[in-house]
Amino acid sequence: MTTEERLARLERRNRRLTLGLILTAIAAGMVAAAGAGHAGAVPDEVKARAFRVVDENGKARAGMALVQDCPVLALLDENEKLRAALMVDKNGPGLRLFDENNKERARLQLDKGDPMLTLSDENGKDRARLAVIKLGGGLVVLDENGRILRQVVAPTLGN
Repeated sequence: MTTEERLARLERRNRRLTLGLILTAIAAGMVAAAGAGHAGAVPDEVKARAFRVVDENGKARAGMALVQDCPVLALLDENEKLRAALMVDKNGPGLRLFDENNKERARLQLDKGDPMLTLSDENGKDRARLAVIKLGGGLVVLDENGRILRQVVAPTLGN
């Protein structure tokens, strides 16, 4: 075999290897692109009975579930104590805020369409209520035994 023949054979082999390498690189790029497209895909719907969000230490910080047939979104502090709950029950939506001792201190709710804000003391006893109802609205201030200290009632004004 002459040098020219060997050189021609080597060049053909080099072209085939180069073409094979280019085709392999293109195929690998297409596979990577197809995989990347699926990795960022967002499903249209996610179904579960409950969701739990944890921090970097594995402590629960938020959750969503049905509690006594009512949807509840719960927010917890760094000690996994309930601090806020957003819920919807048969009377309507509500937001409840809790102190570090797990006592409810504030509640904002729609009770059958009527908005009400209730503030409680450190023992969890209601101390003030502000409401707007069909007959009017008002503010009630209560003592530690639930007796009315002050009451301001505003009747509904005509249109």
